[in-house]
Amino acid sequence: MALGDSAVSNRQSVASALASAFLAGPWTYEGMVERGAHVVGGRAPWLLAVVRGIRRFFPHPPVARMELLTELLATRPALIKACRNPAVPVHLHRWLIPEPSMGQRPWPVPELSTQAEVARWLGVTDAQLGWLADGSGFERTSRPGQWRRYRYVWIPKRAGGKRLLEQPGVDLGRLQRQVLHGLLDLIPPHDAARGFVRGRGVRDFAEPHVGQAVVVHMDLEDFFHSVRPSKVWGVFRAAGYPDSVTEVLAGLCTNRTPGTVVEEAPRATHLGEQKARWRMTRRLTARHLPQGAPTSPALANLAAYRLDVRLSALAAALGARYTRYADDLAFSGGASLLQRPLRLVRCVAAIVREEGFAIRADKTRVMHQGQQQRLAGVVVNAHPTVPREDYERLKAVLHLCRTRGPTSQNTEGHHDFRAHLLGRIAWVSHLHPSRGARLRATFDRITWD
Repeated sequence: MALGDSAVSNRQSVASALASAFLAGPWTYEGMVERGAHVVGGRAPWLLAVVRGIRRFFPHPPVARMELLTELLATRPALIKACRNPAVPVHLHRWLIPEPSMGQRPWPVPELSTQAEVARWLGVTDAQLGWLADGSGFERTSRPGQWRRYRYVWIPKRAGGKRLLEQPGVDLGRLQRQVLHGLLDLIPPHDAARGFVRGRGVRDFAEPHVGQAVVVHMDLEDFFHSVRPSKVWGVFRAAGYPDSVTEVLAGLCTNRTPGTVVEEAPRATHLGEQKARWRMTRRLTARHLPQGAPTSPALANLAAYRLDVRLSALAAALGARYTRYADDLAFSGGASLLQRPLRLVRCVAAIVREEGFAIRADKTRVMHQGQQQRLAGVVVNAHPTVPREDYERLKAVLHLCRTRGPTSQNTEGHHDFRAHLLGRIAWVSHLHPSRGARLRATFDRITWD
């Protein structure tokens, strides 16, 4: 098969064929040259130079990185020169297909070398897997009905505005839960990640910052939606999966929101909101982690691993501490940080931007010891506790429940008001046991119907 007229297209085709041939046998100089010669019809001098260059890049075969190998081959000067030479055109004579296999597995994840093995592991047919992974991008142009993989609901935020909840259908949700518990749970996040991690919680996020001279809180904008597809693919590739398996696993865990749903995004009232809405709609129309999928929190943590590494190193260099709870970033330190907290803010914003995320500047707070230092609803000035006003408000509600009856205080219409109050008391007890005990004593004196 003769190559076409476009030099770039020619080079990409030859690079792809050579990558496949190189991985189809022993990763030795002679073996790679011999298989490459079968592909291009002879041991051309440029082929020898290409093999020498690739072996310097990869001393060992990149069995799960066919795409990366292809890109590197396409940039080799010897191959570029050969594909540009009209006097001796490069022909592809045959295509050698390597046996699919996983790369090195740093964690005990399931061994899945092909999409067919993924389908068997998930208990679906190849056709069902292809549909639910949405490799064709059908969801982006779909209309409401049975063919959509997700149900879309715009829900109000506590601080104003709305966010999009993307709830997977029954079949897709089942597959996502299996990917979560059978694969993602086996990959450890960075130690600084305290949210959506088994055995860690809000207290673990806030406690390292207790009693510090200065506490800095920063917030990531549209955290789930900002995770780029390349970072999701990077998680599965780091686990050792080949490109074909990575593609289908990432497809199961990401989504492109239908245009009709994106158009329903709340309209902005001022310039700042207009810019934020524009950024949000762009993220929704691209591949992103859907807020509502069970895999999204774990994948977001893993995709932010490099961000956590860099922010932890920055904090250590400035004599500070760093933790993250989902999209909440917290830093704290003593006198050295107290002198230049804005330097930390500027450096964090730069690192966040380089990692593909964005800081919500309106939520950045620098809190000194003389004021209330609060992280994720936890006051950390002296010890982790709930804000005094929240405690007093709950104390008053319980007193009125005891004296006037619980129905009179269920102003928000909770279906199970008793369980709601117990949950709030448990949260106070978790942070401040003695206050929690006093609240529970009042609760036990309430007469319930």
